[in-house]
Amino acid sequence: MFGAPYVPLSRKSIYKILLFGDLSPNDVLLDLGCGDGRVLMSGLSNFNISETIGYEIAPWPYLKTLLLIKYNRIKKIKLFLNNCLKADISQATFIYLYLFPELVDKIAYKIAKEGIPETIIICVSFPIDINKHTEFQLSKSTKIDNLIIYLYRLKNP
Repeated sequence: MFGAPYVPLSRKSIYKILLFGDLSPNDVLLDLGCGDGRVLMSGLSNFNISETIGYEIAPWPYLKTLLLIKYNRIKKIKLFLNNCLKADISQATFIYLYLFPELVDKIAYKIAKEGIPETIIICVSFPIDINKHTEFQLSKSTKIDNLIIYLYRLKNP
């Protein structure tokens, strides 16, 4: 276990979470710890976004995603078998995180340093500590299907 176990959410829950985050066709969706790619695929099919990027460190979910991409002939997903702490987040406008608190904390430092101002960050279940990471503003939170969802924006420097 590197950041969180592979626990896929239902497609319905993912759709509601992305809708809550106001994902738009102009966004570049980045899923750090993308599992089997459900979030990326939902972004493409339900929100018509043009670019999705996923990082997954565990071989099984990564291979499952590759098979789903090939089977469904999806061309708009960039997928990397790598630690999400090594992700290139410089172009992301919408970042999805469903990771344990320690990794959320490490990723928050990375996003603050390398991210684009006004980037939307969705955290499922585990929030960013905004007292520690003052570069983030909690815009709203809600409960979706027994999960607490936090929406942050990266503040302008």
